[in-house]
Amino acid sequence: MRILVLDIDSLRPDHLGCYGYERDTSPTIDTLAEEGMRFDRCYASDTPCLPSRTALATCRMGINTGVVTHHGEGQRYNEPGEGHDPDANRVPAFRHLAENGIYTASVSQFSQRHLAYHFSANFQESIMPTATAGGPAVEDCSEVTPVAKSWLDQHATDDDWLLHVNYWDVHHPYLGIENFVDPVRESGPTPAWPDQETIDGQQEMTGIRTADLWPSASQYRPGWEEFYEYKMPDSVDSTADVDQFVDGYDASIRRVDAEVEKLLACLERHGVREETAVVITADHGEAFGEHGIYAEHAFPHPACQQVPMIVSWPGVTDAAAGTGTNAQVYQFDLLPTVCELAGIDIPTDWDAEPFTPALEGDEFSGRDVIVAGHGIYTYGRAVYQDEWMYVRLIHPGVFSYPGLYNDPGLPNDGLELLHNLDDDPNQTKNLVESRPEKTAEMRALLDRWIVTHLTDEWHSQQPVEARGMDPLARTASQGPYLYANPDELLKLYQEHGRSDTQIEALTRTMDAFPRER
Repeated sequence: MRILVLDIDSLRPDHLGCYGYERDTSPTIDTLAEEGMRFDRCYASDTPCLPSRTALATCRMGINTGVVTHHGEGQRYNEPGEGHDPDANRVPAFRHLAENGIYTASVSQFSQRHLAYHFSANFQESIMPTATAGGPAVEDCSEVTPVAKSWLDQHATDDDWLLHVNYWDVHHPYLGIENFVDPVRESGPTPAWPDQETIDGQQEMTGIRTADLWPSASQYRPGWEEFYEYKMPDSVDSTADVDQFVDGYDASIRRVDAEVEKLLACLERHGVREETAVVITADHGEAFGEHGIYAEHAFPHPACQQVPMIVSWPGVTDAAAGTGTNAQVYQFDLLPTVCELAGIDIPTDWDAEPFTPALEGDEFSGRDVIVAGHGIYTYGRAVYQDEWMYVRLIHPGVFSYPGLYNDPGLPNDGLELLHNLDDDPNQTKNLVESRPEKTAEMRALLDRWIVTHLTDEWHSQQPVEARGMDPLARTASQGPYLYANPDELLKLYQEHGRSDTQIEALTRTMDAFPRER
């Protein structure tokens, strides 16, 4: 068994050709989808980066691991077990594979970038492509691929290995894309939405990474854009500004796709391509106008929480080759699937479940309900069932969108949202008021999910003061302000003459959600 897992940061599936995108962003990945099978409704259980990869590496929800955000208590992993004795029922995923004979390795800067040493400890071999991480020093694919190829040169023909390779490049600031922008632009137009009417309606929002203000308040000064090799608009006033973001994003996907091709060529050179399973996935996606957010993962919605899951597994996906499924799955369901196909027992207390039948072309219904948490810029959870999506914001951060969310004119101050994804795929209409019965039904699903997780055996073993506590709610006292300081933003609004509506909305939110200072 040989498995190559390609974990591409910030990659939303609907910007890949195999998911129906019109631009030529992903020829190599599209070929993998033709050879394997595609999950059209795959979600990260917790977003963004740190919660998502912790969930992948543990096969457990953030509500159970404690990792729900990027900072403070919400970034700390609660290792199950005591002293030197791990909990065999909750053993982390890649460690479990290693203990059962599959050599595991990772090529990634992630554990340093997010102080996530529990992630690197999952693997027998954890390789950092460069010595630095963070800000503009984050490695790009030109540094990652040679390291991954070197590992494959040494191990490709070995039996029973899994190599995890993390590419960061699809995350802004879109570095090194000079040779890819024009080919992507020439291959087709950007999506028709958001249109000018939508953009005009977003101008009264509060928050950063929005139509009114893209850079953070601390960046907003002459020369801020020099940080970005690829020009990022300081606001979205027209569809041309949206195109600028999307062109950079799509070119970054095309650049990483070319790196994927190099790794596949390496497998081919060693004569094991037809014996190696290849997986394409991501930790989260990016919004391009959804809920008023641009080029950022800031909200519990599909733009952030829906991720690609493409599995090309010779001998397993042959019957399903070139197909897709609408069955709902979590991204971390990949790991128990690997266990099942390898004949390895699945730990009893993982939250993850295998999707093996789907890969083999058999009937597979997936999960009836998906609950996905989010913990940066805003704190909240989304519930996905059939065509419906419900969001509960625990803390809206610095964000408000009149008529859509965090608006006192809406029921519950706009901290609940209901969308019909079939009728309104871009989530422009909040149906909480017009569909009260459906809202109550989805609300109850989330309530039951939370209670179920907070009363399980693991939570009962926590210190008394932590029992029954939702870690996402617990972090709300600090606020989701790691990247968006509300005091700085309010000062900037006042200095630059932003509208009374925006100043009042931000002030109201700051007063309504006390925080540690």
